[in-house]
Amino acid sequence: MKRSCAIETACCLALIACCLLCAVPAWAEPAKGVMDSIRQAVLRELAETVSSSVELDDLRILKGEESIRSAEEYTVSGVEMKTYSGRNKVTLSLGLTNRKKEAKSLVVEAVYDVLVDVYVTSKALKAGSLLGESDYHALKQKSSRLPAGAITVRKDLEGRMLKATVGQGIVIKSDYLAARAGVKKGTKVTVVVETDNILVSTQGELRRDAVVGGNARVLCDSSKKEVNGILVNPETVRVKI
Repeated sequence: MKRSCAIETACCLALIACCLLCAVPAWAEPAKGVMDSIRQAVLRELAETVSSSVELDDLRILKGEESIRSAEEYTVSGVEMKTYSGRNKVTLSLGLTNRKKEAKSLVVEAVYDVLVDVYVTSKALKAGSLLGESDYHALKQKSSRLPAGAITVRKDLEGRMLKATVGQGIVIKSDYLAARAGVKKGTKVTVVVETDNILVSTQGELRRDAVVGGNARVLCDSSKKEVNGILVNPETVRVKI
């Protein structure tokens, strides 16, 4: 008898729960289309104000969600950045309108990440190697996941020497690179002039102090003209025309 009462009670509770669930209106949560429009608008704003290479990781409505819990179709009429609320986290205010021209407002919190270039070795490289363009390639990586010391600017690699042996597919870090060697004004160097079809070498003299991988101004011995190039090693300046 007790078991029968318990079963009846359980059935009644289940029936009540089903009724309550059915009683919740379909518009209790913002429509998916509205949320998609909000996400797209926020992403466009982040692309304009933070970085063109930005990804939206999460979006949360802080204020005004109850005003769009309906079957009405809203469009975003405006977005404004308010404040930074943490690392890679901002709050924004949005204006929305429906077909009846009724205006609503929201405050949202967006969590984002910025994609940056890291440089990965294309092959195994020995300590003492001078890095060339064929030795590495760029990959996009989220800034929040960057290895400490990862090089993110290609210019920081040009003409640099490795002080450690690294394998293929390794993210290049500043710790792997030797300090740029300085070369004094007046030093005699080989000037390699490159065009699309021609490679010419001549001799010249540095007109000012330079560092390997940096800009160098050279007076060519043969033409007595000054040219600008890159000091690729302590004895060579490459000039591209």
